Amino acid sequence: MIRDKHIPIMTKEIQSFIDDKNNLFILDCTFGGGGHSKKFLDKGHYVTAIDQDNNSKVIAKNLKKKFTNLSFYRTNFKDLDLLELKIKKFDFILLDLGFSSNQLDDNNIGLSFKNNSNLNMNYLDSNLNAYKIINFYNKEELQRVFYLYGEINQAEKLAKYIINQRSIKTINTNYELIEILRDSGVNFRSKKIHFATQAFQALRIESNNELENLKMFLKKVHNFLEHNAYLAIISFHSLEDRVVKNFFRDNRVKKNKIFQNNKDWGFENLTKKPITASKAEIINNNRSRSAKLRVGRFIN
Repeated sequence: MIRDKHIPIMTKEIQSFIDDKNNLFILDCTFGGGGHSKKFLDKGHYVTAIDQDNNSKVIAKNLKKKFTNLSFYRTNFKDLDLLELKIKKFDFILLDLGFSSNQLDDNNIGLSFKNNSNLNMNYLDSNLNAYKIINFYNKEELQRVFYLYGEINQAEKLAKYIINQRSIKTINTNYELIEILRDSGVNFRSKKIHFATQAFQALRIESNNELENLKMFLKKVHNFLEHNAYLAIISFHSLEDRVVKNFFRDNRVKKNKIFQNNKDWGFENLTKKPITASKAEIINNNRSRSAKLRVGRFIN
């Protein structure tokens, strides 16, 4: 039996946008452990949830025993337009780009550097994973991954060191990679977080094509929004947040209902600066410390 340990982030802040509304049609694009969906269902809203994780499918099936107003589809949010949805447009769409605690604690996926596991970091069942990247990418490819997705200034130095070490012995596990990162001589940016954080982030983004998936989703999401509907996105690192920030900027509504994108739709930006978790929430759930919430209201 799957034990759901996930704590949803900024639920009060998200609910505040629709506190005065009833019977909304809501799309939860990253169901995860079902925390956000359950909050919506408790308020009587109709929830369509999607997630590619098999654990999420099981959690949704159990939740549906209590809430008949829940529908679940197993897919990645980037493929939203490929689903045969019963509801075609929604009053509120949520995309939470974080990971559930179930995913973070799953040693088969190996997202955490706190537990030793075989190098993987792929949670989407595709062919690419951290093991293949670390052991088979050439220097230029490794440098690109660490520089673009990990924002590691000494990415070339790190790439060279990894290639040297893998020529001696194949790098198989998270702990083996962490030892290499520690011995690389690379000056990782922040002393406030674990020194392996940037490299692990880079490998995870590359393994799962995360930024491209987000961009694909943003290109099509307007087709699923009712007039005056809300689009809420929670991101967890600067690369994701930059994509979301630029999306709302490039598709904003200007004065006299002129749209920045020269199309017949746009967004009123309701969060000029991203909303962050409260101090109390961060104390209760440390994983919320890096979360940023941006919300737009759809105008067409």
